[in-house]
Amino acid sequence: MSHMEHENISNREAEEREYKRRVINMLNRLMEESKDPDYDQYLAQMARDLDSGKASPWQVEQEAKRSYNQYKQRMVQQEMARIHALHRQQPSTQPKRNMEFRVGVHIFGFLGAVFILAAFVIFGFNFLNGLAQGLCLYGIAIVFVVLSELLLSRKFPAFSRVITGIGIGGLYVANFVNFLVLHTINGIVVLIVTLFIAAAAFLLSKKKESASMRIISLVGCYISFLPVQGFETEFAFLMSALLLFVINTFSIFIRNQKHQTVIDSVHIFFNILFTTILTGVAWTEELGPAYLVLFVLTAFAFCNILCLSRRAEKENIVFVFGCIANGIYLFLLFLIGTVSPEMTNSQMKLFVHLITEALIAAVCGVFFFLWNKEDGRKWAQVYYISGISFALSAYAEYPLEKIIVSLAVFFLIKFFADRKEIWVLDCFAAAWIGIQGLWISDDWYCWLFAAALLLSVLKVRRIHIYHELVVTFSILAIWWSQCNFYLYYKFDFDKGWFYPVSAGGLLLLFLLFNHLSWLKDKNQKPYNIINVIFMTIFYMGVWLCDSYIFSSIMMVLGAVSIVVIFRERYKMKLPRKQLFLAGFLVYFSLTGHYESPVIVSILLMLIALLCVVGGFKLRDKTERICGLILALFACIKLVIYDFREVEIFYKMIVFLAVGAIALIISFIYIQLEKSIERQE
Repeated sequence: MSHMEHENISNREAEEREYKRRVINMLNRLMEESKDPDYDQYLAQMARDLDSGKASPWQVEQEAKRSYNQYKQRMVQQEMARIHALHRQQPSTQPKRNMEFRVGVHIFGFLGAVFILAAFVIFGFNFLNGLAQGLCLYGIAIVFVVLSELLLSRKFPAFSRVITGIGIGGLYVANFVNFLVLHTINGIVVLIVTLFIAAAAFLLSKKKESASMRIISLVGCYISFLPVQGFETEFAFLMSALLLFVINTFSIFIRNQKHQTVIDSVHIFFNILFTTILTGVAWTEELGPAYLVLFVLTAFAFCNILCLSRRAEKENIVFVFGCIANGIYLFLLFLIGTVSPEMTNSQMKLFVHLITEALIAAVCGVFFFLWNKEDGRKWAQVYYISGISFALSAYAEYPLEKIIVSLAVFFLIKFFADRKEIWVLDCFAAAWIGIQGLWISDDWYCWLFAAALLLSVLKVRRIHIYHELVVTFSILAIWWSQCNFYLYYKFDFDKGWFYPVSAGGLLLLFLLFNHLSWLKDKNQKPYNIINVIFMTIFYMGVWLCDSYIFSSIMMVLGAVSIVVIFRERYKMKLPRKQLFLAGFLVYFSLTGHYESPVIVSILLMLIALLCVVGGFKLRDKTERICGLILALFACIKLVIYDFREVEIFYKMIVFLAVGAIALIISFIYIQLEKSIERQE
């Protein structure tokens, strides 16, 4: 063997020893890292196999890598199982500790702050009477804030936020006491100071992200008004309303990422509560209702600003609470405009109604356009406008106010009737206009409401059966009430006209709803059946009139209705409609209150003639036979019953007429029978 070959063999052996040493080091490192005894034993077995030569270093290395990956997966699964087990065990003890902690820190901290602020308010309203003492209130509140921020904020952050909230609330208390009780500052100064306090609260709250501080400071602001016995002047009341609006609106823009929904919900609750209380205080003082309207509108505007600013939030609970609050504010506006002490003056009532409706329309209109175009929640503004306008106009003492406001809002709703968000309001508005028209049916103005309902069918898009029935029954009710309270007594209107006009109106409405292009794809059969049922009631009721004139009119109108209505187009087709028509005509001939029975017999003969002609035309043997039977009955009735009290001349005329009709029937039979034989 040459020297070169010997050197190569020595190099390969050295490389193998080095490779084997690295593999052994890797196994030792894995055993140190391992926390699984079974895995340790497996690594030790691989090391023995490597030493004995049962496995090569390369095989041991590959197996070590594979087994290490399995070991890591197994350890991850065990850790997840351990964490899951801990989570399952925690509810037995942790929630109790959390609940105890929350009650102890938050609830009692809030209650303590409220009681301290209440004491501060009582002190300010009852024991102070000078400028220096009024300024002391500001000083005490500032001391609370400074001590909290300098001494408590680091060691006791949760408690510090409560004390800071007390300080901010105390500043609001000092401001209102100096303005309403001590009169040491005027309206401009108190407004400027309030803005400074709100700005300071904004900066602190933004820095602290504290819900408790926000809520306590707001409660302090509201509590300031509790001892108020009166506002003395309307200006003081307006300034108080403006201050509350500024504070409320400013606080909207102080965001808290964790507890914003809770803060907003509490804020809305206190705003509703104290708006109601302060309105009651001003009411007992008999302040002008216009000032009360402005005050409630500030609360309404605040609630809309809050909902608008939170429109991007995923949760809708603030919007729901806001809608409830706005409903309460609208109810307060309704009370102010109808039952407040000064509403005995009709001119004052008109003024308050108009200013309320104009302002609410302006506020809602602004917020309607501020909402995103695609956001369906903005349509709540249309509900607000409609609700307060309908409520106030219902108690209007001037018919012109009732007519203009109600119809203007009604057509506004109809303008947006295509929107799915408005369908509930659309249904309510249709019924409300019908009720309003019925309410003033003792005057001709009611027909303006009936005309509005009739025009509204041009914008029927959803729940068409409901709108058709509301329009139909409202017009009928207005017509009936107008007859009872206006036409009968003022113009000596004959009551019998109620029946043909009602039946004719039902027929026209039937045709209208079945021929509107935007309703042609709708199922009209339910409405058609209801319409015919009520039409039948009017036809049956005309018997009570005891007048052959109205019976004759109804007979002609009914015959036209049967011919028009009972067709396949309206899904009201009747088998043997001609026989049904003949039966209707016979009934009205017999019950038509005609003075002479001879007229009835002539009518029956004419009906029999129509049956025979129609039977031959339609090749309906049953109809022809019914016509013959009816003609025979008329002839027998004529001889046995009708001629007992008829003069000779009239007997001759009747015999001539009936005989002529009988001959016509005979001639028709002869001619049409020959025609049928030829065709066969």
